[in-house]
Amino acid sequence: MINKRILLKTYSVVLSATMLFAGCGTSESSSESAPKVYNECEKAQQAVDKFGAGWNLGNTLDATGGSRDDIWGCETSWGNPYTTKEMITCVKDAGFNAVRVPVTWENHIEEDGTVDKEWMDRVQEVVDYVVSQDLYCIINVHHDGGENGWVRASNESYEKYGDRFAKIWEQVADRFADYDEKLLFESINEILDKSNNWNGGTRGEPVEALTKYNQRFVDTVRAGEGYNKTRNLVIMTYAGGYGKINALEIPNDSADGHMLIEVHDYDPQGFCWKNATWTNMTDEWGSDEDKKAIDDSMKKIAEDAKAKGLPVIIGEYGSQNKEDNEDARAAHAGYFTKSAWDNGIKCFWWDCEAFAIIDRDGLTKKCPKIVDAIIEAAK
Repeated sequence: MINKRILLKTYSVVLSATMLFAGCGTSESSSESAPKVYNECEKAQQAVDKFGAGWNLGNTLDATGGSRDDIWGCETSWGNPYTTKEMITCVKDAGFNAVRVPVTWENHIEEDGTVDKEWMDRVQEVVDYVVSQDLYCIINVHHDGGENGWVRASNESYEKYGDRFAKIWEQVADRFADYDEKLLFESINEILDKSNNWNGGTRGEPVEALTKYNQRFVDTVRAGEGYNKTRNLVIMTYAGGYGKINALEIPNDSADGHMLIEVHDYDPQGFCWKNATWTNMTDEWGSDEDKKAIDDSMKKIAEDAKAKGLPVIIGEYGSQNKEDNEDARAAHAGYFTKSAWDNGIKCFWWDCEAFAIIDRDGLTKKCPKIVDAIIEAAK
């Protein structure tokens, strides 16, 4: 004979468990009512140690063409297709484990810095493509800096736009508060003074203004909730110059060990660029002198960053296609990446147009020799 009291008790336990897993439990038992626990993010050095080969989603969310009411047109305005998860899967399958997603905000904000919801949603969607596949992701404020940007390394710029800059980061921090250590924030890309001086930024007002912007960035993110308290933050030198690390003032940070430096390096410029009119142009690379120049640069970057007490990454590097020089480009890419690694520096290839090594339409390697050289060097 069945014991109805035992049967009823068993049914009650099963029903309660079913309701709990279905999200229908009482407020005392529901996981939704429990406060979220945010563990400290890994230290910046730990993150850099885990970076393998890095890749930039260049000239895409950072493109500045198109109209404000057409986010798809904006994203594709510089000739690249709109981003898909399959595209990021292709990047991952090629061997990259970290993706930098440059974002330009100027055409998608109100005067006070309030970001259009549709644009923020799209940025989040692309970030999800990256982090959902267990890849590291870096997002930033991109062409809002640089030659045509409104963020300038001047006190006048900071007085006028400091609040707008902070407003953007306040909203970004709020939207991504629950995203863990796989997501990093980068302050401002290649900031220049009001004269667009690429060779400046070693003293005086440009250094002072950049310091103000970087400190505002750190303070704003740290004032956010969730993982923002210890999220790894990236600060860039003036103009992204790798020779400007010594002049970089490190912001105060309430989170110890959660900051890193970023520089850019397209050397030798006569090889990496198609039209570097300020230097000698060449399609070839690989002499002992070429290799020594890279080794010397990497050693200097590492030493200068160590003096600042922070790890360092090269957020952009690469070479443009000059018809039949893929072998030379692959040799350069492999040696550059390996020399950086030997000095504890990780690198992110700038990918778009003549720099492109991933076919974003065909979802395959566009320049397999270069991709393979990078991945092999990053093992």
